[in-house]
Amino acid sequence: MDEQLKQRLAQAKNLPTLPAVAMRITELARDPDADLGQVADAISNDPALVAKVLRIANSPFYALRRRCDNLRQALTFLGINGTLALALSFSLLRAFRDQRHSGLDHEWFWRRSLIAAASSRVLAERLAPSAGEELFLGALLQDIGMLALDSAVADFYAPLRKQPSAHQLFMTHEHAQLGTDHAAVGAWLLELWHLPDHIQKAAAGSHEPESVAEGEPLRTFVRCVCIAGHMADAWIAEEPAGALQRLKELAQGLLGLEAEEVEQALSAVAEQLPEIESLFEIDLGDTRLMESILEEAKEAQVLQNLQLLREASDASATKESLELRTRQLEEQSRRDPLTGLYNRGHLDRVLREEFEQAQRHRWPLSVVFADLDHFKGVNDAHGHQAGDGVLAAAAQLLVSCTRGGDVIARYGGEEFVIVLPGSGSEGARVVCARLVDAFARTHHAVGEGESVVVTASVGVATHGEAVEFQDVSELIRAADRALYTAKLAGRNRLAEYEPDKAGHVSGARFRGSG
Repeated sequence: MDEQLKQRLAQAKNLPTLPAVAMRITELARDPDADLGQVADAISNDPALVAKVLRIANSPFYALRRRCDNLRQALTFLGINGTLALALSFSLLRAFRDQRHSGLDHEWFWRRSLIAAASSRVLAERLAPSAGEELFLGALLQDIGMLALDSAVADFYAPLRKQPSAHQLFMTHEHAQLGTDHAAVGAWLLELWHLPDHIQKAAAGSHEPESVAEGEPLRTFVRCVCIAGHMADAWIAEEPAGALQRLKELAQGLLGLEAEEVEQALSAVAEQLPEIESLFEIDLGDTRLMESILEEAKEAQVLQNLQLLREASDASATKESLELRTRQLEEQSRRDPLTGLYNRGHLDRVLREEFEQAQRHRWPLSVVFADLDHFKGVNDAHGHQAGDGVLAAAAQLLVSCTRGGDVIARYGGEEFVIVLPGSGSEGARVVCARLVDAFARTHHAVGEGESVVVTASVGVATHGEAVEFQDVSELIRAADRALYTAKLAGRNRLAEYEPDKAGHVSGARFRGSG
């Protein structure tokens, strides 16, 4: 893209610009030190965006054990990068979908973009599981250069107005008029918006994915975006047979996918399109042109054992290995060596951070203390080795009774703490009841032919509902006192913190359940 065209676009008054929320999201996406609190701050400024993020976190795209009831839970589940990518997708589409100019068929444009985005999620499940949401954004924005040209250059696409909309037709017209195409223009615009590098490179390489050399980290990302675009073409083309054949040839060459695997991927996209239509409130059009392909895909076996693309170069692989080892050592320093749960030091940091975020964003925070009943008797009767085995098994029970975003730590001896971010008293009660029941039903081997049942006493306190604790220490003390009450009441039960009429922690009353 030559400097004259860049200058022409930069001076255009109608060039698309980022809305304020999208600008803040973009800043966070480029900040490696961004935390959940900052992401929540940015998204919370737009209630409609919060609703969209919550809705997609609870959508059929993800199989959750527990529903995400608030933004904190959604952020924990989706992760920072995934949340930012999805929020930016919603924000940009909402900002630009209603623009109307003289040449570009915007209905066709957004239909292709969203089907490509849905296709990228299917490819991500098979080739890049950790990049699903970012691939969604990359595929959604790969043709954003068309909007830029349509907005900034008067009547640029007008000669195509009476012809059927087709991606290749636009590219041919762009090269004839400008000597470049909307992929280069889009990459320039995304750079102007300061979007992350991988989103820029996905647009730049969407028409020439071979330009990303073997061994480059973004090779698979760019190629998935390119193939996602061709999958969209197969859905919306006037003559899908030719588009499908080109798709199969490119998918084989770029990603190593066989024809049957491409058809399976198209079938998976078909299952996602109704939810995409609902989430983004866009009609994706009649898909009957693909009926024959989907019928064939139904007869194919479930896609299995996709080969991974060749690993990055030796230097890159070594770097990744060293980085992984560093992360493993850092994680190991946070763990209790016997149980594998987080240690006391890490727990203290998490509690402070979660309490601050719960106060700032007004979402609930529950803290659970769990103590193994009569554990000393296990050590005395069967030895410390058997006791260590019971502690390790107890840790696994705690993990099985909680969700991925919860934090479980060994507090000391046979006492454990569970932090439930975003969970109110009702959700915490369900977790604790499941925990008490699991311990009461579990037999632990302590010797040849011998086993014991070790029950648990559980105390829980919740910040942000019936009581607002002054600080995290007061919240912990309340949960600890609830545990003490559970033990006094006979053990093997749950006790919930209930403040006195003045709302004080000391001298509080509790309600318990066995």
